[in-house]
Amino acid sequence: METSIKTNQKNIAAFIHLSVFTQFIFPLGNFIAPLLIWLALKRDSLFIDNHGRRALNFQMSMFIYAIALILIAIPFLVWQGLIASGEMGYISEETFENLVFPGQASGLIITVFVFGILLLALFIITLFSVISAAVSASNGEAYKYPLCINFLKTLKVSDKETPSDSSPEV
Repeated sequence: METSIKTNQKNIAAFIHLSVFTQFIFPLGNFIAPLLIWLALKRDSLFIDNHGRRALNFQMSMFIYAIALILIAIPFLVWQGLIASGEMGYISEETFENLVFPGQASGLIITVFVFGILLLALFIITLFSVISAAVSASNGEAYKYPLCINFLKTLKVSDKETPSDSSPEV
């Protein structure tokens, strides 16, 4: 990475990564807070720009993975619910009374447990990755998130246009 990274830039990059924890304060904070900080300060430094891109890429990737897990779980849960109820046709109020018996609902319980564990693992990966990225940013290092889909490509020094490059030649 650059050798001339200022402490201020390192702190901003670390703050971009840590700002995803605003999701615990307001909905979609994990997208909105890093996006606003990144959009406001990405022109200051390539270091800030790349860390902002990586933080947003990771949050979008984790969102897609969580939605995919939930969408995959729904048919399994419906199927296991119908099997546990003992009826494959009409579902009535008495149907759900059969779910009280663990023997009949064991498939449903196992399905909920498995998908719950997978979602919890995704959450733990997110926590550790965000903290690791913030520490790397504060040390002036690049961080590559695991399981990350690159929606916003990170820039190289040669890709970023400098003010002297954009001025017309005289």
